[in-house]
Amino acid sequence: MYNELLGLCSFIITFILMVLMYRAFGKQGLIAWVAIGTIIANIQVIKTVEIFGISATLGNVMFASIYLATDILNDIYGRKVAKRAVWLGFSSTLVMIIVMQVSLQFIPSADDVAQQGLETIFNIVPRIALGSIIAYIIGQHIDVFIFSIIKKIFSSDKTFIIRAYGSTIISSIIDTALFVTIAFLGSLPNAAVFEIFITTYILKLVSTIFNVPFGYIAKSFYRKGKIQKLDEGY
Repeated sequence: MYNELLGLCSFIITFILMVLMYRAFGKQGLIAWVAIGTIIANIQVIKTVEIFGISATLGNVMFASIYLATDILNDIYGRKVAKRAVWLGFSSTLVMIIVMQVSLQFIPSADDVAQQGLETIFNIVPRIALGSIIAYIIGQHIDVFIFSIIKKIFSSDKTFIIRAYGSTIISSIIDTALFVTIAFLGSLPNAAVFEIFITTYILKLVSTIFNVPFGYIAKSFYRKGKIQKLDEGY
C-alpha cells in the first residue's frame, strides 16, 4: 500500500500547492502553474509505477491539476486567458526539450556524474515527446472549448462542478488516446497499448473527480475579494 498512500499524499500536496499559487499570485500564479506543471508532468511520465495492482505512468495527477487550473482561468477570466495559459504550457515544454537536448551534447568532464542521469531523463524517445506535446495542446484546447460551451448552459457558481467534470472527462479521453497512439502504437502489442490507455484514463478520471473541491476553494478566494488586488498588480 506504500505507492497508494504516497499517491494520495501526492494528490493532496499537488492541489494544495496549486491553490496556494493562486492565493499568493492571483491569475499569474495559475498561468505559471500551467507552465511549471506541464514541464513536471512530462518528466514524471517517464517513470512507471505499480498502483492498485496495475502498471501506470506518473504525471496523471499533475496533468489533472493543469486541467483544473485552465478551467478556473476560463471560468473567472475567460477563454482567451485560458488559451494563453495552454500555449504557455506548450511553449515551456518545447523550450525545455530543445535546451536540454543542446545541454546533452556537451562533452562531460572526467569528474562529471550527471551526464548519464540527464540522458536517462531528458533524452526522451522522440515518439513519446511528440505524443505528449500533441496530446497536450489538442486536449487542452478541447477542454477550454467544451468548458466554454457548458458554461453558456450552466453559468452559476454552484455549477462549476458540471463545467469542470464535463470538459475534463471528454477532453481527457482525446488527450489520452492521442498520447498512447502516437507514443506506443506499433511498438507495443495492441493489447498492451489498450491497457495503458485504460489505466491512464482511469487515473486521470479519478484525479478529476476529487480535484474539483480545490477549484471551489480557489474560486472562493476570488469571490471574497482576496485575489483582485493581486491581479491588478500585474
